Amino acid sequence: MRRELDFYPTPLSIVEEIVRRWVDPDMVVWEPCAGDGRLSRALGEKGCTVVSSDITGGEDFFDYTEALTPVIVTNPPFRPIRKFIEHAFDIGVEKMALVCPERLWACRKGRQQFEKYRPSRWANLDWREDYLQKGGAPDRALAVAMWDVPHSPECRYEIWSR
Repeated sequence: MRRELDFYPTPLSIVEEIVRRWVDPDMVVWEPCAGDGRLSRALGEKGCTVVSSDITGGEDFFDYTEALTPVIVTNPPFRPIRKFIEHAFDIGVEKMALVCPERLWACRKGRQQFEKYRPSRWANLDWREDYLQKGGAPDRALAVAMWDVPHSPECRYEIWSR
């Protein structure tokens, strides 16, 4: 059974790696799925100016018609992740880093979206997390998709270790 609003806080190990490997301290970042605030806090500690919003506060990302900043860093709900990517670029996002399932592109729809919005970098994580917070063994293989432009001519593949 999925949690209400697909709320699964970003594991701190992933937050730390995104901030270390992709975030520039001069960025003005929108965190539209802020949840418990851990990613927003880490971005602020890195020196970024952060605009946070979340559906639990009545701010549904899909209701925005214009990006609050041109840069998004977030862990979106996975169920509508393809819609999320499309909407982000439709409303003016220029750069984005998303936590996502490692198999995001591994289907026909995924391939089509990859061809339309090819990320600049794709990083598989070489560790798993108890992402669904069931209290057991790590259950989820995750990745991070990073766009420096809405459609990159090529995508650099990386494997991140913590």
